[in-house]
Amino acid sequence: MTTKDLEKHAEFLFRGLDDCRWTGPDPYDGLTSPVAVLARHPFLRQALLQAVKRSPVDLRPWLAIRPLRTATACGVGATACSRLADAPAWHDRARRLGRWTAQRQLSGTYTGLWGYEFDVQTRWAYYPAFMPNVIATTFCADGCLDTGTLSGAAAETLAAALLRHLFTGRYFAYTPTTAKLVHNANLMGAALATRLALLDGMPRPLASRLADAARSAVDVAVAGQRPDGSWPYGTPSNLGWVDGFHTGYVLLRLDAAATGLGLDLGTVIDSGARYYLTHLFDGPVPRYYAAGRQPHDRGRRDPNNDATAVRTAVWAEEHGYVPHGFADDVLAHVIGQVPGVGGGPGQRASAAVKQPIRRSPRWSLAPFLDALTALCAARGTG
Repeated sequence: MTTKDLEKHAEFLFRGLDDCRWTGPDPYDGLTSPVAVLARHPFLRQALLQAVKRSPVDLRPWLAIRPLRTATACGVGATACSRLADAPAWHDRARRLGRWTAQRQLSGTYTGLWGYEFDVQTRWAYYPAFMPNVIATTFCADGCLDTGTLSGAAAETLAAALLRHLFTGRYFAYTPTTAKLVHNANLMGAALATRLALLDGMPRPLASRLADAARSAVDVAVAGQRPDGSWPYGTPSNLGWVDGFHTGYVLLRLDAAATGLGLDLGTVIDSGARYYLTHLFDGPVPRYYAAGRQPHDRGRRDPNNDATAVRTAVWAEEHGYVPHGFADDVLAHVIGQVPGVGGGPGQRASAAVKQPIRRSPRWSLAPFLDALTALCAARGTG
């Protein structure tokens, strides 16, 4: 795929997102339905959420679930646009998304952080809308920092809140109320803490605390790597699976934190990259779960997993783990299921493209825009 093709796809994808004002369905929006007030037990909440997420028929209109505009999608979009910001149009887009994301920082008890705009019930935790979580906080903060839309005072507030509410003393937790170790979340926090510590103007005592917390979190992640190079999703026994996009998050954020902190983790990252490329791809085709695990879901396709595979493949090329062109091959195998891009204008969308999950700004479209612009930047455009 030529750089012009990449730019064309990125342009088309951005315009589609902008036309709908970055609103759309989300895989986890089931609990925004008015009927969710009846689901008071965790099992009922998870059942409702999963029913909306997995139903072959879109239940959202029947359950009065409205399209969402999430700060996380806009934060990812801001980062994506910033890579092409040498062009005035992309610069303006990046700044606009960055400013909107910055305005969505939480106030009150958790001032400075970010959360999701919907309640979430998983098999291991429940957290309500606007409860801060380290995933949303990292993607949003990165979008603001990449676009220069976070003031020095706001960055200090973010840094202090990150340490106060999401750092356990050893690692970064998913939410202030959930102490379980989730590896990708911990390393999201470590990478963000490292980035904040290196900001010009960050007060030295606060920068030192951020760096110390990031080193501790990285140590926990290194200790949690399995002998085969993989990381489970989390440490409790019921969180022991290995999947593609969370492993991609781990590698990207571990490398960012190690680089910023000046740590030599080449052996750890090499082992993780080899596992990822061997067990979470069939050639250039991304797997959802690692080879040999969850065989009933082996052929599962997920847009976030596919987009993260392209983004991580770009990183793997840059570090010499795969030959030049591997990321293009991965993109070629997944781009056909991106609404408005894969089929091209005027062509009939496939059944997969019509699925609500693939029209989700947070889960699908913004991550694909991020992957496309990362590949553009790697090919020397923008």
